[in-house]
Amino acid sequence: MRIKIHLRGSGLLPFDYHYHLSSAMYRYKEIANKELAARLHYSKEVKTFTFSEIQVPKRKIHKEGIEILDDYAYIIYSSPVKDYIEAVVEGMLSQPELRVGKLEFMVDRIEVLPMPNIDWSNVVFKTLSPITIYSSSDGKKKDLPLFPTDNQWYVNLEKNIKHQYEKVYGEVPRGDVRVETLEFKPKKYEFKKLGAIKAVQGHFRFRGAPELIKFAYEAGVGERGAMGFGCLEIAQKIN
Repeated sequence: MRIKIHLRGSGLLPFDYHYHLSSAMYRYKEIANKELAARLHYSKEVKTFTFSEIQVPKRKIHKEGIEILDDYAYIIYSSPVKDYIEAVVEGMLSQPELRVGKLEFMVDRIEVLPMPNIDWSNVVFKTLSPITIYSSSDGKKKDLPLFPTDNQWYVNLEKNIKHQYEKVYGEVPRGDVRVETLEFKPKKYEFKKLGAIKAVQGHFRFRGAPELIKFAYEAGVGERGAMGFGCLEIAQKIN
C-alpha cells in the first residue's frame, strides 16, 4: 500500500533534514497508536515501511538548502503492512502540521495510490530516497558502507528483500531477485545520533520473482527504511 502526502509550505528546506522527517513520521504513529509506536521504537522487529525524501517539483537550489516554490511539496509513504499506513494517516489527520526543523508544512490531503498494473518480473526503479547498505568489519556491528561497485552490495540488498518478505508473510519466498545498476550517485547525510550515513541514489533494474520485486516496491530496500531510506518509484515500464 502506498500513499502520497500532499503538503503546503514555502521556505528553505535544509539538505540534512532527514532526522527531523523521520522523527515526525514516528510522532504521527505515536499520536494514532501508542502501542504500535512503542513496539517500533523499542523492539528489534523488522520495520517494513519506508518513505521518500520531501519531493519538491518546483524548486531552486541554494548553498544553504532547497527553496520551495509554488507552496507545494509531497512525500510518498509505502508499506505492505496496512497498520503502519493507517497510523500515519490517522496521526496526520489529527495534527496536520508537519515540522521539519524550522520549516513547517500543512498536510493538504492524503491520496491512496493504486498498485501499478505492470510486469513485475522486470522493472526499472529510481530512488525516491537513497539506498543504504552496510557490512560488518568485526562480524557484529555494521559500520562499513557498501556501494554498487562492490559485489557484496548486491548480495546484501537481495538478502534483505527476502528477509523482510519472510518476516512479513511468515514464509520463505519463492524465487530470487537480481539487481542491476544502471546509474548511481553516492550521497552522504548527517543523521542525528548516527552521524554520517552514506547511501546511493540512482536507477536500478530488478529482475526475478514478481512477488519479491513488488514487495521491494512496497517495503523499500536496503537498511534503515524506517528512517526514510530505500524508497523506490517505477522509472519506466518494461514489456
